[in-house]
Amino acid sequence: MACLLRLAGQKLIRISPYTKEEQTMKAYKIFAAAITMMMLAFGLSNTAYARTRVVVKVAPPAPKKVVVVKKSPYKHGVWVSGHWEWKKGRYVWHEGHWVKAKPGFRWVEGHWKHTAKGWVWIPGHWKKF
Repeated sequence: MACLLRLAGQKLIRISPYTKEEQTMKAYKIFAAAITMMMLAFGLSNTAYARTRVVVKVAPPAPKKVVVVKKSPYKHGVWVSGHWEWKKGRYVWHEGHWVKAKPGFRWVEGHWKHTAKGWVWIPGHWKKF
């Protein structure tokens, strides 16, 4: 909304409807918005990176047969079964444990899935009823 005004044969002079303080505030708001957008973009790309799946060429061992499940420490506890994890180039057993139930959700166990490229771990998660 700037206006240009020509003064009798002289150069063009810009006349703004905004005061100097308003122009400065507008510049700060634009700068803050740009920084926020960059932070969001970095955060989203970082999240996508964190969800990268590892493909393992070697099939996981069979789950351990002997599992001692102690009494739940929670009134409505859900048992998350133990499973094999791929760490530092080999499978490592991760013991099962209890978690608090989430009302309206059921626990879906994690599992190893065979793909054309190898084995991929599908993490356990809560699924709405």
